[in-house]
Amino acid sequence: MRRKKMLSLALLLVLVGIVIGIAWALWNNMASQTRIALVNFQPFQTTGIIRANADGFIRYDEVATDKLNKLNRYDFVLAFGMGLNISAEQRAKIQKLADKGKPIFIYGATSPENNICNLDSIDRIAIDDYLKNGNKKNYQSLARYIRRDIDKKKFFVNAPDSVVESAFDVLYHLDENVSLSELEEYEAYLKKNGFYRENAPKVAILGGMNDPFSGNKDNVDSLIVSLQRSGLNVYPVSSFMKRLDFLKKIRPDAVIYFAHGRMVMGQSDTAVEWLKEQNIPVFAPLTILQTQKEWEDDPMGMFGGFMSQSIVMPELDGAIYPYALNAQEVDKDGLYLFKAIPGRLNNFTKIVNNFISLKRKNNADKRLAIYYFKGAGQSTLTAQGLETVPSLYNFLKHLKAEGYKVDNLPANVEEFEKMLMTQGAVLSTYAEGVFDDFLKNGNPALVEKQIYESWISRSIPAGIYADVISHFGEAPGKYMAVQQDGNSYLAVARILLGNISLLPQPMAGSGSDGFAIVHGTKTAPPHTYIASYLWSQYDFKADAIVHFGTHGSLEFTPQKQVALSDNDWPDRLVGNVPHFYYYTIGNIGESMMAKRRSYAATVSYLTPAFMETEMRSQFKSLHDAIREYYKTENAGKASEVKKLAVKMGLHRDLRLDSISSTPYTTEEIERIENFAEEIANEKMTGHLYTSGIPYSREKIRSTVQAMSADPIAYSVANLDKLTGKVTEVQLKNKSFFTRNYLQPAQSVVNRILNGTPVNDALICSVAHITAGDLSEAQKITTPKRRSMTMMAAATPETTPSPAASESKKASGGGHPSWIPKIGKKPENVEKKAEETKPAGMSKPAEQPKEEYTPEQKARARAIVEIERTINNITAYRNALEQSPEVEFKSLINALAGGYIVPSSGGDAVANPTAVPTGRNLYAINAESTPSEIAWEKGVSLVNATLEQYRKQHETYPRKVSYTFWSSEFIETEG
Repeated sequence: MRRKKMLSLALLLVLVGIVIGIAWALWNNMASQTRIALVNFQPFQTTGIIRANADGFIRYDEVATDKLNKLNRYDFVLAFGMGLNISAEQRAKIQKLADKGKPIFIYGATSPENNICNLDSIDRIAIDDYLKNGNKKNYQSLARYIRRDIDKKKFFVNAPDSVVESAFDVLYHLDENVSLSELEEYEAYLKKNGFYRENAPKVAILGGMNDPFSGNKDNVDSLIVSLQRSGLNVYPVSSFMKRLDFLKKIRPDAVIYFAHGRMVMGQSDTAVEWLKEQNIPVFAPLTILQTQKEWEDDPMGMFGGFMSQSIVMPELDGAIYPYALNAQEVDKDGLYLFKAIPGRLNNFTKIVNNFISLKRKNNADKRLAIYYFKGAGQSTLTAQGLETVPSLYNFLKHLKAEGYKVDNLPANVEEFEKMLMTQGAVLSTYAEGVFDDFLKNGNPALVEKQIYESWISRSIPAGIYADVISHFGEAPGKYMAVQQDGNSYLAVARILLGNISLLPQPMAGSGSDGFAIVHGTKTAPPHTYIASYLWSQYDFKADAIVHFGTHGSLEFTPQKQVALSDNDWPDRLVGNVPHFYYYTIGNIGESMMAKRRSYAATVSYLTPAFMETEMRSQFKSLHDAIREYYKTENAGKASEVKKLAVKMGLHRDLRLDSISSTPYTTEEIERIENFAEEIANEKMTGHLYTSGIPYSREKIRSTVQAMSADPIAYSVANLDKLTGKVTEVQLKNKSFFTRNYLQPAQSVVNRILNGTPVNDALICSVAHITAGDLSEAQKITTPKRRSMTMMAAATPETTPSPAASESKKASGGGHPSWIPKIGKKPENVEKKAEETKPAGMSKPAEQPKEEYTPEQKARARAIVEIERTINNITAYRNALEQSPEVEFKSLINALAGGYIVPSSGGDAVANPTAVPTGRNLYAINAESTPSEIAWEKGVSLVNATLEQYRKQHETYPRKVSYTFWSSEFIETEG
């Protein structure tokens, strides 16, 4: 009986176990939670996807690429293929899981080996569509579709909706359900809800990592609210291809572009022209893909590809103020959200309003603080390539003519310079006796200690001000400090001319190394330096700050390189006052420091005019001796060449011996000849440039010669080399090149400047080609038009930056800005499965392929370079003549809150497109660097370097390094 009971109990337990097992299997297969692994998605993408999920039986987890062994725990693996950097071993793990039947989809794979997907075409296209349209409803449906159709659950299932086309090419607002395609509808909405102010300035908002309909746009909402509360009408635009159309309808007073690449894809040049016509400034505030603390602790601020897309590319559009505005915040669920940084949002709102107020304020009422640069003591004013005192004087006269209140301006430059040296002095830290005289005769502003410290509390964080105290003591310190009537003061040098204040930039540090102080000390600036800039803001109440001439020290004060925070000195000292910098085209590298570290909108000015050197006459005896040697090639003539070369010191430059008893070889004499000819043809600048005054006629002619003759000469020589008329050896002979190519090119330039008409016949004559050759060259070098689909794939706006891929701290949500949104698709998923092309992508039209040989391309480029240069000779002359006037007009327009047209930099010879001046400089055009010619020249230079080394050492070098100076890299297109 007992045995029977035990068997019954065992059987019961087995039955219970079977029931439980069946129940568990049924639960696991039909009702359990669906677990989805997200791999390599940027946090701002995962935030939108995860926050949209409201179903308790669906769970997302982020899985790092170094934790791929955990993927077998999940019901579905969804990976983002852009920037997916995995090893072959990791890829094999994913493929193995897919082969075993684990549902896997690597979405948007940019590398063929990462294109892993074992879904059928219906499921793949459905998920693709949900992701591409990327709003909250689609993300919710995505989760439900995965549970029902991929994980095959039967219980606790909510049916997904069909793909909802994301609102695009629309105006939006705080309510994410508002999306209006027509401006009239949007303004009616603003008026109905009390957001609209009659006759108030308009500000358009473009771009951003955020999809405004993804449920993660707190940062944009904060900006909208802040701008509205300041009295502005705000027009946020969600569009990819129609941004310019919206701007033309809105006609805003300012544009705020959250940049990732160019502002208007495919219409960049058209957009720049429109902004110029409408005179609308573009602000490009930054979104940081880090938490606020991580960013504040980062000494760089931003770098790599993300910096290129967010800072460098917008400069091509003339954008200003790369002002860090948004960072990330981690919520209670560990999700990254974009948030506006409160204090910086308040400051940025003031910056935008201050620019707009420049548009509306009369010139007579504007107050300008103009900083100039000079050394300590009796050193005169300095600026690269500029006669600074007369240039500043001319600018003040121009301001007065434009209606600015400029009082007590001396009658001439000489009296003006005396005023600057007396009242606008810069004193060294050791000039105690001179300081007493300055207090008596210099009429400085005396800033009382308590007032100064009240300014500090408004502008300077306690942490960085503590550095000032640790180095210079309590305010006012010892430098430029005054004790009067029991009170302590700081003396700020300034010259008041009505509503214009001229200020010498004070010493940015202490010590005797002036170069190091100007170019960036690692310590905080002294009290007097800080007081000067805060006085301009709070006492003088400047409407704008101008730094006059290249360059000062503000942009070199500590800390971050770019994407500055409140803890960085340039950010704090320039404050919320619009900042403009009159900067030479000849120093493009450091001009970027001014733009990116002190938010300066640059207005470029000319370098000194170019002229021929006077060295040819000094080399006449040497050239005569070399020609005599070539006639006979005897040792006596070689010794004469050596005697003259050693006397001139050329042997040291060429590392040749100076032993008089041993004559130079023919090869060494050729090196001397080439070196002497190169020096004789060297281009040099003459007298310093004076703002407002054009070059003389002779200097314009010599500068145009320097801009034009070389491109013509080298291109004609290249054509002759390609056709076998000359050899490489002949062209390496500088004297041969000068006689046969450079001097004829100079003659052509002179003829055109003297009135010879420019036409195709002249071009063909100079190039020794036919009209047919010219037409063919134009055809070969004309860029092929790309379809908009191809452009969407290639544009920086559609490609994640390397930094974005590297950073796991991205934030925001919803649709990534680099994925082009697609048009409306059929709702029938099964029908889509029959399509052979990817969903949403139209097949590009077939382009006829025309292949040209490298020789044909090289010949075409040489011909087109001759054509381009000859056609531009008179344009170069006109640009040089007009530049002084354009510079002052641009400065006046900038001070009226206008748009400054962008321009590449470099002196007029290295980069003729830098003239006319008076434009906002940019550095590298990432869309065209390196150019094809630059690449080929780079290859040639590398080969020449290696061959020269091999010739000297009979072996190749083990290591080679190159140093690229920023200006040369920019001017030569890489």
